[in-house]
Amino acid sequence: MGITPEEEKLARVRLNFFACMRSDWLLRLMTLYGGAAQLLKRSPAEIAGEGGVSLLTDLRLAAETAAADPERELELASKAGVKVLTAQEDGYPDLLKTIYDPPLAIYVLGELRNMPAAALVGTRKATPYGLRTAGRLASGLAASGVAVASGLARGIDTASHQAALAEGGVTWAALGSGLNSVYPRENKKLVEKIAACGGAVLSEFPMETGPMPANFPRRNRVVSGLSLATVVVEGGFESGALITARFALDQGRDVLAVPGPVDSPMSKGPNFLIKNGAQPVEDAEDIVSSFPYGTLSGVKRRKLRENPPRATAALKELSPDAGAAYTAIAAQESGLNADELTVKLAWPVQRTAAALFELEVAAVVVLRAGRYAVVSTF
Repeated sequence: MGITPEEEKLARVRLNFFACMRSDWLLRLMTLYGGAAQLLKRSPAEIAGEGGVSLLTDLRLAAETAAADPERELELASKAGVKVLTAQEDGYPDLLKTIYDPPLAIYVLGELRNMPAAALVGTRKATPYGLRTAGRLASGLAASGVAVASGLARGIDTASHQAALAEGGVTWAALGSGLNSVYPRENKKLVEKIAACGGAVLSEFPMETGPMPANFPRRNRVVSGLSLATVVVEGGFESGALITARFALDQGRDVLAVPGPVDSPMSKGPNFLIKNGAQPVEDAEDIVSSFPYGTLSGVKRRKLRENPPRATAALKELSPDAGAAYTAIAAQESGLNADELTVKLAWPVQRTAAALFELEVAAVVVLRAGRYAVVSTF
């Protein structure tokens, strides 16, 4: 009697608990033996002799997979409203299947729509310039019918997700932890909003896996693997954003970068990429134009000018100061600079700066030619 699809799925979920071995090695062994279920029937000695893997690794594989409980794992996922998908099932992203080491299983909260995506990535230590630019790019991509993919980290990732949501678009967040261990914790509400607004939060890690350092490079390859292009907004040479860019190149995807001030440590990574052939990015159209011809032919594209501002919903989640500042800026067709806003509201300079920073992170205002204006007026 052959292996059923249900048995093969359980076997893949069980193998997915073995964190020691990369998925491309596991996939090679699965191909050798005819599937995950057949691989799990082999002894460590057989695998060591035939699969080119050390006996010590095979002993660990046997021990860790035997300790896993895939039935309980699927039950945990179901209780959390999470779908668990393998490459054999509908819903597993076609683009992700094509990378050289696709996840054996992905856990999805929300909906992974069949639509083009671009990754916006960058440092956790983002500058106001980086946050502002990430928000503007994410808003433009959302308005063009493109999903914004990122990693839910503090800084550039969070600003990108928030701006896509503020524009009413779709955003996907790939985690370096299980979906029952969201990291960073302060983004728990953002996770819920992404899933509730037609986007998806996903992970290849079992539900209760914590945010271990080794998980984040693996997460980065999923971010780029979901995307037609990866854009590095900010980051130093040691930034995980450059790791994501390397994954994108290995996957045959376009890498783009936002040029930044030459004296900013956070622009060293993007500027280095541009000097070595990455396409510089000024706006969302630069990103969309890098997609294969015809990618957006069936997508309904919107222009920001044609849509009512979505700031009202976004501002409900911000502070009263941010709301007051937004109202004052929106009342001026030409916008306001920081000094004019400070005078208009009769606030200390520090209070005005804090409110503007909050509005920029939420991507409901932008700064151009020294003046702040609401996004929809451009």
